[in-house]
Amino acid sequence: MIVRADTLPVNQNVLNLKRLIWLYFWLLIFEGALRKWFVPQLSTPLLVVRDPVVLLLYYFALREGMFPKDLLTKCTVCLAYLFAIGGLFEAVSGSANPLPVMLFGLRTDFLHLPLIFLIPKVLEEGDIRRIGWWFLVLAAPMALLMVLQFQAPPTDFLNIGVGEGTVQLGSALGKIRPPGTFSYISGPVAFYGAVSAFLFYGFFQKGIYSTGLLFLAGGGLLSALAVSGSRSALGAVISVAIACGIGLLVQPRMLGQSVKPLLVFGALLAVLGSTQFFNDGLSVTNTRLEAASANENTAERFLSGFFTPLTYVSDIPLLGRGLGFGTNAGAAITGGGQFSFGEGEWARVLNESGPVLGLLYLLLRMMIAAHLGWMSVRAVFSSGILALALFGACALNVVDGQFGQPTTLGFTVFGAGLCLAASRVLESATNESPAGQ
Repeated sequence: MIVRADTLPVNQNVLNLKRLIWLYFWLLIFEGALRKWFVPQLSTPLLVVRDPVVLLLYYFALREGMFPKDLLTKCTVCLAYLFAIGGLFEAVSGSANPLPVMLFGLRTDFLHLPLIFLIPKVLEEGDIRRIGWWFLVLAAPMALLMVLQFQAPPTDFLNIGVGEGTVQLGSALGKIRPPGTFSYISGPVAFYGAVSAFLFYGFFQKGIYSTGLLFLAGGGLLSALAVSGSRSALGAVISVAIACGIGLLVQPRMLGQSVKPLLVFGALLAVLGSTQFFNDGLSVTNTRLEAASANENTAERFLSGFFTPLTYVSDIPLLGRGLGFGTNAGAAITGGGQFSFGEGEWARVLNESGPVLGLLYLLLRMMIAAHLGWMSVRAVFSSGILALALFGACALNVVDGQFGQPTTLGFTVFGAGLCLAASRVLESATNESPAGQ
């Protein structure tokens, strides 16, 4: 007998866990707006505003006996202990790396990772779909805000950055890369990756979301991409599309449903193509993409983020150059510059933690991604495309995302948790039948 998760009795601890996951989601969407516009004087503490939520999640999970006990979570906890011991040994041996920086480094690398495996123990089928509904509902107003930011001057109130006197990253032709409610463009990149995953889910699974909602969200997605000026935003959506394409190869019976999203996006492009902001956005984005391609090959830049750090890993001290120092927050505490070890995540991890612990940590992240991929492909046979679409939205960030940026870390962990939840919860729901009761 298979019992659906949403038929089980729910106690107060489980309700608290669900509420905290929703709080994590809403803070992820709006913490940038708080830091930029509403309480900029609290921008620094708001940088880690989701950390207490995570700690409370772990507290209630431990009380309820729901804290994950899988192999990957155990590996995460053990590796965190090793990192802490290595950091303390550095401090005792006279390292100049301050304790707050080391603690922030531990927090960056490990605090949120177990949440990936806790989310599927808490969320039910209806919870996953409601979260998806909110992603789709927010897609159009988020895009409208991005269009207004795109049209406004770089110094406009809408385009202020986090911190006094800061502005948003430039794009081309005097325009900025609009961040929406987030601190910077990395937020919309991850947000619309998740939106596209639920869009494809809505297209391929009939009756999940209304056609009107899918049209509005699809229009928001295309509008945001047009004005984003971001290769990463386009890449995030392409990754989801590729993942869905793999799903069609694995389960060809869904091929007939692939016509609907093509028709919808074709119709939306025809409508949006007649608007001024859309054409202006495409012009700016194309100009930036051409300029970026002329300066560097996108594929080479992507691959170099993995392979370049490996070429000098033997030159890095055994315990690294200081846990947390490669994050912007750590650099600010120590007086260093942004991205002290470069923008690549592998470079940060290896330089901070050294060749042994650093490579073990990167291996852990690759193992998590491989597990998510395997579970997502399995889920295609029983529960459809959602888990694989969410895997497409989060997989690269699980392996290579800049965890020193809180928004990227949050979306990576939340998306991976939803991916695993979709592969488990929806599979159980689909497999339920009267004969099995």
